[in-house]
Amino acid sequence: MIVNESVLSLGISLIALFLAGFLGAKINQSLVAIFIVVGIILQNFFPVTIITEFIAKLGIIFMLFMFGLEFSVGSLLNNKRKLFNTGMYDLLFNFPVGLVLGWFLGYGLLQSILLAGIIYVTSSVIVAKSIIDLRRSANPETEYILNVLIFEDMFIAVFLAFIIGIVNYGSMDAKGACFVMLKTSAFFLFFIILARTSKKFIEKIIDIEHTELFVILILSIIVLSAGAASRIGLSEAIGAFLAGLLLSETKQRHRISEAIKPFQQFSTAIFFVAFGMSIDYKHLGSLVPMGIIIFIISSFSKIICGYFIGKKYDLNKRAGLRLGFSLVPRGEFSIILAGAITMNSHAYPLKSLTGVYVLLSAILGSIMIKESEWFIKWFLERKKVWEKIPESGTN
Repeated sequence: MIVNESVLSLGISLIALFLAGFLGAKINQSLVAIFIVVGIILQNFFPVTIITEFIAKLGIIFMLFMFGLEFSVGSLLNNKRKLFNTGMYDLLFNFPVGLVLGWFLGYGLLQSILLAGIIYVTSSVIVAKSIIDLRRSANPETEYILNVLIFEDMFIAVFLAFIIGIVNYGSMDAKGACFVMLKTSAFFLFFIILARTSKKFIEKIIDIEHTELFVILILSIIVLSAGAASRIGLSEAIGAFLAGLLLSETKQRHRISEAIKPFQQFSTAIFFVAFGMSIDYKHLGSLVPMGIIIFIISSFSKIICGYFIGKKYDLNKRAGLRLGFSLVPRGEFSIILAGAITMNSHAYPLKSLTGVYVLLSAILGSIMIKESEWFIKWFLERKKVWEKIPESGTN
């Protein structure tokens, strides 16, 4: 009976997702935000079921696997200096903002660090889609946007492993932190060495013509890697990310992506719905003002950071500002981080606050990217006016 009800609620969720997503596509709006809103609405009709929770967990696993699959250890090493420098500028500009806001909101150290990660990381999904839709792939700033996104995704993967490890270890003392860092580093290093040294062996194993068997094998690699990470106290998502990194070195990379993408799209949509269903919408109204404040502060920080990176790499003012505007949206990784630990007793429950923040930044951030030329024109015109004021004052 429970299973039947779960299947029925899943079916209703999927119909609601389709209708909302269809409408969102018509108005060119972020599906991440729309799916969260669907979840917030659906919680009035039925709770999150065990089937929904399971598919949502698979959504995180497949999402991180696909991110890992997009990377190549070889290409990362070849572009390591520029990637590291742009990524570090972004980290130093934006991560401390979340720490300060966490302290201001009265969060503890672990929650403040988690909020810093939530505010720091840009939505790769929204930004990548915006670049394609707006045909900005050839723009001079796009290379630096992608470098920042790659660095952020790699950093958050390690960061998530660290946070989950600390939570599982049960403390935040120096000994626990060092133990988690060593364990995380060893796990990452194992997969990276395997990717660099066993490429031919892995190619041979996954070179299967039969489509069904090929999909089953890839799924088994993903799930086993996720399970291994969970077994040693890390996040399942990190194991999946490293499985993607491992398989990204193979000739079957494109085939793997095409085979797993339907699973990833379906389960990720359910993940966003499940997140929306976990948000206490009765308190959302009281969180909106703080969400707006955080959005304004973090957006300003990202725009200034993009402008700074542009100046460092000799981009013109317009390209630098476009770079900054492109880093404003938050989405999938912020939500994953918000679900890493539970903190609902605080005046600003982290999951609900993140829901408000992601909704604002996904919707308004997408608009800001699309209308960035208008914002830039307005800013540069104001800048010229202010620059002329001292001159007119001296005449």
